[in-house]
Amino acid sequence: MRGKWIGIEVPCGEESADEVAAQLADAFGTSVEFVKGGIRFYLKEDHLSGDWKSKLDEVLDDFRKALPPGVTKEYSITQLADADWADGWKVHFKPLRIGRHFLVCPTWEKAEPRAGDRIILMDPGMAFGTGHHETTMLCLEWLENRAEKTETEGLGSLIDLGTGSGILSIAASFLGFSPVLGVDNDPEAIEVAGQNITLNHLDSKIDLLNGTIDEASGTFDVVIANIQSLPLIRMAPLLLRCVKPGGRIVLSGILNEQAEDVRKAYENEGTVLLNTSTAGEWCLLEFEPA
Repeated sequence: MRGKWIGIEVPCGEESADEVAAQLADAFGTSVEFVKGGIRFYLKEDHLSGDWKSKLDEVLDDFRKALPPGVTKEYSITQLADADWADGWKVHFKPLRIGRHFLVCPTWEKAEPRAGDRIILMDPGMAFGTGHHETTMLCLEWLENRAEKTETEGLGSLIDLGTGSGILSIAASFLGFSPVLGVDNDPEAIEVAGQNITLNHLDSKIDLLNGTIDEASGTFDVVIANIQSLPLIRMAPLLLRCVKPGGRIVLSGILNEQAEDVRKAYENEGTVLLNTSTAGEWCLLEFEPA
């Protein structure tokens, strides 16, 4: 018998959505998506402990305290059959061209490549990263631009923090970054990333770590993290310790209005902002150690 999922939607404004999403992701170890008027995340019923509602209320306490008197923000819960969650969204996931030569193709669709295309086969499952979100597009475009400006032998190593579906690790490996390490604290994301790495025949070129940045050893030529602004700010000292001299720290998952706070956090750690790219309301920041 297939399990069931519950979808939890928390209404909030754009100014607080990023912070609330980061707190919920940390508390429940799951991916959080931004929807109109708030955020949404999913939990499997047979994995829920009896106090999950108390945990959710605790996470939302500070958020509620900031509301005007008399105003409450209630979350809504919907039940989803496993089949509904696993398959219902697939109809909207079609092959997608990103940058000049990436073609992201779901496993259930037929790819129609052009000359020079790099096909990334994907089945994202529960993990974030189909390529459709602006933040993922920004990261893929940065990787492609970096590769075109650098000799393949000079691309060096890369660590992909919050790897999700593994899409950035796969793209980096196809471009010639080596070695590549994908890190995620969500075991289900690591499982999905591993499956996608196998789909693309890259098992020998990409390593995965189910853990956090402080559990990764060594330094890297590129540190790329498509997460959210608050975790990125908190991790600034750790990311700086992971990057080699002359390397790059590439950050996305940042709303345009949050870019200044992220910039200050990393410049305070001794980095220089080299470039900013934007797509819609999102941006990517590229830093170099000073």
